[in-house]
Amino acid sequence: MADLLECVIQMKGLAETAGRLAKMAEAADEPRWRMRPSPGVWAPIEVLGHLADFELILGARLRAMLTLDEPALQAYDGARLAERARCLDWPVARALEDFCRRRRENLELLETCSAEDLSRMGIHPTRGRLTVADVVAVVLAHDTDHQGQIRDRLGL
Repeated sequence: MADLLECVIQMKGLAETAGRLAKMAEAADEPRWRMRPSPGVWAPIEVLGHLADFELILGARLRAMLTLDEPALQAYDGARLAERARCLDWPVARALEDFCRRRRENLELLETCSAEDLSRMGIHPTRGRLTVADVVAVVLAHDTDHQGQIRDRLGL
């Protein structure tokens, strides 16, 4: 029961990410979103684009875990995807809208999960066996890390 409560609290944290990102979008103009702190380091818009793209990966992983028995979870190269998707050229509003829509869809799926569902497993290529609840915790940490990067790079 404690694991279920902890996961519900973490899902609430996932739901709060969109609002935090929206506040950052309002606080900084488009040119600041495109400034890379140094060569090879993502600009804030690339970090936001990565978060939006990651929601697609997350959705596929969650759906596999909830419907298959211990599926292998696909690896992907986030940096390569951000470059290929040309996230640096995305308008901030588009990246934020994509993230918010995809996150909402993933949260709607998670909100239907029982305690049994949250204990379903998948096999991550580097982390090994993870439950759905573990994935929620990892994604919350991922959100926190990337929100900090965006905030720091925008100078907020």
